[in-house]
Amino acid sequence: MERKRLYAKGMNLMAALALCATTLTLQSCDDDDDNRINVPQELQNAFDALYRNVQRLEWETEGNYYVAEFWMDNLEKSAWFDRQYQWVMTETDLPYQQLPQAVRSAYEASQYASWRVDDTDMVERKQAETVYVIEAEQGNSEVNLHYTADGILVKEYADGTGRPQGGSDYLPSPLPDKVKSFIESRYEGARIVETDMETGWLEVDIVHEGKAKEVRFDNSSYEWISTSWDVMPGQLPQAVSDAISANFPEYRTDDADFVETPDGNYYLIELERGNEDRYVRIAEDGSLIG
Repeated sequence: MERKRLYAKGMNLMAALALCATTLTLQSCDDDDDNRINVPQELQNAFDALYRNVQRLEWETEGNYYVAEFWMDNLEKSAWFDRQYQWVMTETDLPYQQLPQAVRSAYEASQYASWRVDDTDMVERKQAETVYVIEAEQGNSEVNLHYTADGILVKEYADGTGRPQGGSDYLPSPLPDKVKSFIESRYEGARIVETDMETGWLEVDIVHEGKAKEVRFDNSSYEWISTSWDVMPGQLPQAVSDAISANFPEYRTDDADFVETPDGNYYLIELERGNEDRYVRIAEDGSLIG
């Protein structure tokens, strides 16, 4: 009798494991897994339309999103879908050598070339440019660099600057029609790369005329606030360079941005003297602002 009970118990366990291995409706057979979900057929259909021949597919929920974690072509991927079963984003854990050549060349020519590359990802998103993310570290310092496929650096997150950790951090904020129309009109041909809702403004990163530009809008009215982009100190107008030399002779120009606003344009200059940093605004004609 005892042997029969053990046999029956074993058969029940085997059946349960088989069910777990074959069903598409559960993330796992862990009874403590709070993210276990039922996968609607519409969602599975949406996934199947994008990805074929996948391995180790598992579903979970993350906030208001369904997330499919799987392997494809020997790469680990996470595909995100909204509650209407629309694809939103896919994050792929990509080996460094599989990054586009332009991205690797840009990184290897940067100030971080000697840092250790900790992780690299490809992030594909709906209605936004694909970005390639390189996470690098040196000692206790870390940096997160976002490149377009053609090697343009659009975002740089250093220590303590809200560096994205992957997953939901890469989800783009919705882009209102008013904002999209403004960008299309003022920056013809611009490629939208990042959209982030910050405190007080909506920030849209674009690539326009070969430059990475950061465009800011009021987050309630969506009125344009400013657009800025990096300028090499050696490429500053002579009037601006002369103003720096005349007014701040003991400082070295560490960084410079050109800033467009509805009220006029100026250069935002970061000056450095020893351990002291100072920011000044200089108009295009060389006059100091503020």
